[in-house]
This record gives sequence, C-alpha cells and structure tokens, in this order.
Amino acid sequence: MKIEKKKKKTIPLSQREKKRYILIEILNATIPEKDFYFGFWIELLGFFGSKGLAEINPRLVLYKDNKAIVKCKKDAEIDLIAGLAFIKKIRNKKIILNPVITSGTIKTVKEKAGFKRI
Repeated sequence: MKIEKKKKKTIPLSQREKKRYILIEILNATIPEKDFYFGFWIELLGFFGSKGLAEINPRLVLYKDNKAIVKCKKDAEIDLIAGLAFIKKIRNKKIILNPVITSGTIKTVKEKAGFKRI
C-alpha cells in the first residue's frame, strides 16, 4: 500500500484578506523587542477587548532600532492608530508611539524606515 501526500491548497491572491503595514516609531525609551511585543498586545487588549483585537488582527512584522512594523487588516488601520495613542507605558517605561507611515506594501515601509534588505 502506497501512502500519498496531499498538497495543502493555498488561497488564491484574489480571495486573501488585504492588509496594511504601519511603521511605528518608539520615542522616549529604548525597549527590547520582547517587551514591546507583549506590552503592545496587553495594552491593545485592554483597550479593544478580545473581539476588537481579533477584528484588527495586528501582527508585529519587524522590530529594529526602536522602530516597529505592524501588519493589520485593511480597514482597521485607523482603529489601530487610534489605539496607539492610548499606550503610555510598556514595562513601567513611559513611551510615546508615533505612527510614521501606513502602506499596502512592506517594501515601502522598510524604505521609509531606513531598513536595509533583511
């Protein structure tokens, strides 16, 4: 008896959800990536709740030099930027999160951030 491997079907590009990438600059403090990730999630969860956070679906794509690239759903980027205004502390460090640019491609955001090819 021969075992056949089944290929997983991928969703066509036309049916995938559109996303937006937001470049966030962290001011006033230097925070490690792990602390930023967990603090970011906890603060947004407290503000939006689990249902609201699931609708926004934020994901940390890249964190380097106190700059973060966050991915979210297409029509939820305004809600995410509004939620960033309410984040004042992460790990008892006062911070200011400054959204710099919003784009549909990660390439544009990386260029604006000054990240070289990673």
